[in-house]
Amino acid sequence: MTALDAIRNVSFVGHPSAGKTSLVDALAFLVGATARKGSVADKTSLVDIEPEEQEKGHTLQGGMVQAIKDGYFWTFIDTPGYPDFVSSANAAIFATDLTVGVISCTSGVTYNARKKLETAAAWKRGRAIVVTHVDDPNADFEAIVEDLRKKVGEVCVPVLFPNQSGSGFSKVTTVFESDANDWRRSLMDRVMDACADEALLNRYLETETLSEDELREHMPRAIQQGKLVPVLACNPLSGVGVDKLLDFIHDFAPHPDTAVTLDADGNPIQPDPNGALAGVAFNVKADPHVGKICVVRVLRGTLKAADPIIGPKSNDRGEKMGGLFRMTGKKRDTVEQAVPGEIVAFSKVEGVHYGEAFSRAGTPLVRFPMPPQPEPMVALAVVPKARGDEQKIGEALHKLAAEDPTFKSEFNSLTHELVVRGMSDLHLQVMEQRLKRRYGVEVTTHLPRIHYKETITRAAEGHYRHKKQSGGRGQFGECYVRVKPLAKGSGVVFTDSIVGGSIPRNLIPAVEKGMRDMVAKGVLTHSEVVDLDFEVYDGKFHEVDSDEASFKIAGARAFMDAFKKAHPVLLEPVMELVITVPTEAAGSIFSDLTSHRRGQVIDQWNEADGALTIIKALAPLSTVQTYQRELKSQTAGEGSFTMTLHDYSAVPANEQQKILAQFGHKHEEE
Repeated sequence: MTALDAIRNVSFVGHPSAGKTSLVDALAFLVGATARKGSVADKTSLVDIEPEEQEKGHTLQGGMVQAIKDGYFWTFIDTPGYPDFVSSANAAIFATDLTVGVISCTSGVTYNARKKLETAAAWKRGRAIVVTHVDDPNADFEAIVEDLRKKVGEVCVPVLFPNQSGSGFSKVTTVFESDANDWRRSLMDRVMDACADEALLNRYLETETLSEDELREHMPRAIQQGKLVPVLACNPLSGVGVDKLLDFIHDFAPHPDTAVTLDADGNPIQPDPNGALAGVAFNVKADPHVGKICVVRVLRGTLKAADPIIGPKSNDRGEKMGGLFRMTGKKRDTVEQAVPGEIVAFSKVEGVHYGEAFSRAGTPLVRFPMPPQPEPMVALAVVPKARGDEQKIGEALHKLAAEDPTFKSEFNSLTHELVVRGMSDLHLQVMEQRLKRRYGVEVTTHLPRIHYKETITRAAEGHYRHKKQSGGRGQFGECYVRVKPLAKGSGVVFTDSIVGGSIPRNLIPAVEKGMRDMVAKGVLTHSEVVDLDFEVYDGKFHEVDSDEASFKIAGARAFMDAFKKAHPVLLEPVMELVITVPTEAAGSIFSDLTSHRRGQVIDQWNEADGALTIIKALAPLSTVQTYQRELKSQTAGEGSFTMTLHDYSAVPANEQQKILAQFGHKHEEE
């Protein structure tokens, strides 16, 4: 059984191309997970195993390395740098005890990297920062440290230094190797901020010094509490400093015996191997050979391979696991059990999904909060290329969505389209590739049709006589109607004002049915009609030829006649956007919204000591369907936004003509 203090669970987060995957490959080699160090450039990385990742040279989903060396159980989780795949990073942060932010000297401290470190801090995970590409000709390690202290906080203190920045970078030294190091005092201050030894704290206040042994003893607590974020230099490709980084994680990283996990009610979960089993699934994978795989962290109790597993939707008997194993890339090593703090995987348990708790059948479920995931803001309508794939696509999309909480699919009953939603064009492109590769379903995509509505702006009258004679019994029905606008949200009201029997009582429902059918299908476009009163006040009928079908047609056509005379307008969905951008980009965002998107800024404020500007604005959906790509371009990938429906408003006349030319339909005689 693995001792709790010998477990090291570490996630690696940061900006694209910072060197996270190369670092994980280098560490994997040192802990014996592979006999040959993997390479992103050679497509031999242990963690970039998906064809899409190898093709693009970037991590697109969480990749895991697990190994046991010298009695220590190592788990490294590599995460995508692109914010488009932030769900993988959030899940890895939740599942691990130490989050390592990887910062490149070439790109600096990006907003993307800071957000992930802030997520780790919010979830009370220990943090460290690795600075890579120190050998770049333009590298400046000291400048990066100062930028970190400004943007992340003065808790950032370098403890692993390069001998120099630039091409001369050849070795690293630790803060312990020189008493005269300028950063040693800062390190001692941060460590003492978390010190629980009152006698030692008082002595430090008097002497302003600590021995190396005292520093080493108290550093893990400072890291675990967020009082210290060590900054460490290394070069994953050449290997310079990677061994000392591994030593640092070995000596100072929080472990399951020190990290605190809270349940959904805020109660701490003690990592007792003998307690009732409790754990949570933080990743779900669909393997073509094994089926569904849940990657889980055991939080309490001991998970055994023979245990029947239950989740929130399982029956009381639970499900037998298809296997319990550790994972490194594609490789799976079977294990018999796992103790608190261990990250393992089990297969073929359908009752446990992403973010859900699990336990042994017969024991209560303990629920755990997962990091909130952003709502996907980019949508595409998808159509299978092959007619036979219409049956397959629903299940395939469901499996893809089970792996990624920021990918969703739904059938829009209003526009009759199958719509998928993701974080970006790239995100959806990758999902489309997986759909084809894994499930053999090829699709074409286009922007989803916008769900417009139709209404009128003034009262009007209409009339229609339906008369058809083709031998035998004919058809006849005639209606005189009025329409008038109602207040927003009133719906469509039918008023029967027939007196004197000009239309028999039993045929009035047919008139309403004809009107309701037109309301559903729209007069101008294939859009629903809203907020008007439809009044039938006169008509004529024939004793023999009048029937329900005749008056249904007459009611529909009279409605169309009146509607077109009542100055009809299209109503378009107006979205509320909350946009987060670097403050220096705010001016161009304002201009773009108001000048090119018919937008209206309704509020703004600053956060992060003025570094970020939050803009709340209203804009028609038609102008922001592709906003993610434009915002990304305008802010060099640093901007983000959320979007929710605010209201419907009238489309400007010139825009309405364009829409009618594209989507307007001509009603055929029924």
